[in-house]
Amino acid sequence: MSQGSPVVTLQRLILAGVILALGGLLAWFDWQSGSPSAIDPDARAEEPGHVVENATLTLYNEQGNRHQRIAVEQLTHTPQRQVTQLESPRALLVDSQQREWHAQAQRGHIDNQGEHLVLRGDVRLQEPQETWQLTTQRLEYHSAEAHAFSNSPVTLEQPPQSMQAQRMDLWLNEDRLQLGGQVRGYHPTETAP
Repeated sequence: MSQGSPVVTLQRLILAGVILALGGLLAWFDWQSGSPSAIDPDARAEEPGHVVENATLTLYNEQGNRHQRIAVEQLTHTPQRQVTQLESPRALLVDSQQREWHAQAQRGHIDNQGEHLVLRGDVRLQEPQETWQLTTQRLEYHSAEAHAFSNSPVTLEQPPQSMQAQRMDLWLNEDRLQLGGQVRGYHPTETAP
């Protein structure tokens, strides 16, 4: 009987060693998976907080008046970047006289406060009363000043007239437009009947 005891003790000792080794290995794996370096901060910053399809955003000024409405096919909000991406935005910009300016583009984005709207790709802006249309590839709009501008080539059309320029500033509340950089215009003369 004395010979069986050391074998049982040796088997128990080996079993205890294997259990301790496995426990240590599992603890090491758990420690590695919980390390902060496992999460890529750049990838996290690009992760959307929410995605909404077929949405309409209505923004109000400090007096409680509607000053902007944006309808989109899809919006993607990224909280870490504090920006909302817009797909196929159609914007309604309201000036101080409550006139409605219509803008549309292929893409765009807006900041968290709704003060800075950027439209990109086949941008069109239509004036409400004079029926002229502005086209460009990029248009920025600051709603606090009702100021739209583009540093990309622009075309301003009110058929049969048209003008082209390298950049443009437009203040909606002041009915003021400034074109710059190689401004060219086509203004046909009126013919007498």
